[in-house]
Amino acid sequence: MIERIATYWDGRSASWRKERDEAWSRPETERWLDFFKSVGHQTAGNSVLEVGTATGYFANILTLAGFEVTAIDLSPQMIEAATLVSEELKLNVNYSVMDAQSLQFEDNTFDLLFTRLMTWTIPDLEKCYREMHRVLKPGGKLINLDADFGKTVFSTDRHDECPSGAIEEVNAIKSALEISQHERPAKDIDILQTIGFGSVEVDIHAQNRILGLPLTTEGLFMLEATKKKTI
Repeated sequence: MIERIATYWDGRSASWRKERDEAWSRPETERWLDFFKSVGHQTAGNSVLEVGTATGYFANILTLAGFEVTAIDLSPQMIEAATLVSEELKLNVNYSVMDAQSLQFEDNTFDLLFTRLMTWTIPDLEKCYREMHRVLKPGGKLINLDADFGKTVFSTDRHDECPSGAIEEVNAIKSALEISQHERPAKDIDILQTIGFGSVEVDIHAQNRILGLPLTTEGLFMLEATKKKTI
């Protein structure tokens, strides 16, 4: 399954970069920058890992917000595109191709771990969250923005640039994933608490708040989980 997921995102890299490139000229980018600056003021250090960076949109904004950014993605073509974008912007981001279920970093490495619209596409979400917990420093924070896509049928309505067959493939992948059988973020909260995060908070209107959109608009929830400090 993991190879199938990587192949899907490889096929989406060109259209995804086009969508993200267009976002740089919209007000949402400035709002995300303000959000990450506020997160930085609440974070002990400035080392951040972005998991599922795609073409690097958020990795670059995090860099502009003052973080030292490491960003990974399962898709080699996404990472290739992200590297080119950062070079064009003259921003320093450390990119790697990596599986979120097996992070190739030492324990207690990052002050912040950020991910958006990634965990819905993970075969083993508990394993992924355990890896995130492992690489966070004591007192470090996980921020995850995602949605409950289990019963959603993706369509081309919001993805006009998708290559042929991509929508059918992503719906098939989603339906085969275990997390799609659970209600979210309730399942996420249960996993994060079981793993041992010290605090877990959820804001079901988070993305709309960040972007200044009406709370009645469909948006993403945000999970904030803090790793317990050692005594």
